[in-house]
Amino acid sequence: MENKIISIITAREGSKGIKNKNIKPLSGEPLIAWSIKFALENEHISDCIVSTDSYEIAKISEEYGAQIPFIRDKKLATDKAKTSDVIIDVIKRCALSNNDVFVLLEPTSPYRLHKSFDKCKEIFDKNKLRKIVSIQENISSSFRFQFFRNSDTTLDPVFSSNYANDIRRQDIEKSFFLDGSFYMSYISDFLKNPGFLENQTGSFVNNYFSSFEIDSEDDLKLMQAIFSFIGQPF
Repeated sequence: MENKIISIITAREGSKGIKNKNIKPLSGEPLIAWSIKFALENEHISDCIVSTDSYEIAKISEEYGAQIPFIRDKKLATDKAKTSDVIIDVIKRCALSNNDVFVLLEPTSPYRLHKSFDKCKEIFDKNKLRKIVSIQENISSSFRFQFFRNSDTTLDPVFSSNYANDIRRQDIEKSFFLDGSFYMSYISDFLKNPGFLENQTGSFVNNYFSSFEIDSEDDLKLMQAIFSFIGQPF
């Protein structure tokens, strides 16, 4: 029998960038609703669990069909709380099977496509992976084109002490970043090593518009533009 894939959505009440971020309206729905709807409508995902410390978020999540088996302890809802600890809390309190797989769906990455998750699962299964993350190519292509900005506005290169004045973009090896859309792992492997990144973690290049995360009001406006002009996800 094929292992179940269980979605875990983490949504705490506090947010520094945008107050009540996880329930801010986006294209007529609370932000968290888009992750819940994706999970419930995806053919590969069997369950949708939301972990939150907010009764308001819990109520809205339940209205959209998510499971709220408990209200998260406040000590796991601070700015310093680790996502890995929140996930382990869900695994243990919900008695999830070690043999199953979970996928973390963060509400701040609402633009997901089912065909993207199909690709993610295909790579996961084909390569017999235990963990996989979604990635996106860096716009600058490489750390050679990236800089730290000092307080006096001067720039220090991230890659080395050599400034990339004469390096052509097409000659540089591509680099990637975690885009925040999908983090997937066997439950047993996550319990052994809480986290998603290790030597054998696989990856797949996600849809470009899925790489935009919402951490500020400007991000929310940009995502609204994507939803309006590119079309709603799924």
